[in-house]
Amino acid sequence: MSQARLDQEHSMLNRLVVGLVNDGNQVVRIVPVTPHDELAHYEKAISLAKRISTPMPVFRLLRKTRSEEIINQLDKIEIDAIVAFGIEAEQVALDIAPLVDAPILKEVISMREAKRVRKSSKVWRWLAATPSIERAISQRVGEDRAALVPLAAATSHITESIQSKTNRCISILDAASNVKATTLILEALKSFPNIHIFIELTGRRQHKIWKKVRQLGMLDRVTCLRDMASLRSLIVQSDLVLLPSQSMPVRTILLEVMLASIPIVATTIKGFDMLIDEETAIITNGQWNDAIHRVLNDVHLATRIGESGSRLIAEKYASSTQIAAFEASFTLI
Repeated sequence: MSQARLDQEHSMLNRLVVGLVNDGNQVVRIVPVTPHDELAHYEKAISLAKRISTPMPVFRLLRKTRSEEIINQLDKIEIDAIVAFGIEAEQVALDIAPLVDAPILKEVISMREAKRVRKSSKVWRWLAATPSIERAISQRVGEDRAALVPLAAATSHITESIQSKTNRCISILDAASNVKATTLILEALKSFPNIHIFIELTGRRQHKIWKKVRQLGMLDRVTCLRDMASLRSLIVQSDLVLLPSQSMPVRTILLEVMLASIPIVATTIKGFDMLIDEETAIITNGQWNDAIHRVLNDVHLATRIGESGSRLIAEKYASSTQIAAFEASFTLI
């Protein structure tokens, strides 16, 4: 598990490990070395699985030494498969797989990543987060090397206060990845002065979003956050969540938002099968002003979209579904 995946999805990964252990599987977690002696809070949340810490990434010349150290810690443990969550973890898996004679499985959470898979790869099977990502992988490497293992949403961050709150707010995920769309969104939201806006803002183009916020005179009602995944209890109490990005990966924070019956307005994002236009979301091709006004001014539309999305997530993206699909992905063909 790479640090990026742990930071973004540690709750989901912990639920997956617990589910596997409860089903009688032996799980060993290989995670990055922490910069201090005290474990991160998400590491304290799970102690049922053996934990091996190792540097991620390392220089090429040190990879052999790292592999030998990991193998020593895996002594007398029978390894049936190695699953990589994240780029750095994939390199660890590729390094140790020959030493334990175990197949490699790799999580895929975006269509961009799916288009990079190669038949010549040493990865035995790719685990797709959505059906369309699975199909894209299958077209490249064959059906036997792709498996649908949907990400799973959790309800732990969803509270009853969602229905009773009086202050309105809107959240924008991955805003800096599409500056043009986020600019249009901010211009549309300027006409709603009583709504506070939370923007997830990271990346090299974030300064352009800040500049636009200042130009529009909206600094008093805009809060910029580096990672909304760490503030899930906040985002799942939004009145509306906006997705301007066309390339962000599938994230459980989005699934949790939908499970909380919050309406979504998004651009077209390949691989996001859960976003169905006029059913579980409003999909816009640049007409952000019209789409936002529709949802905010039509309570019945917002309610219908939110409730439909919640039903779909509960049915297709539950933890039990993920765990069962994950276990099935190890079946040799």
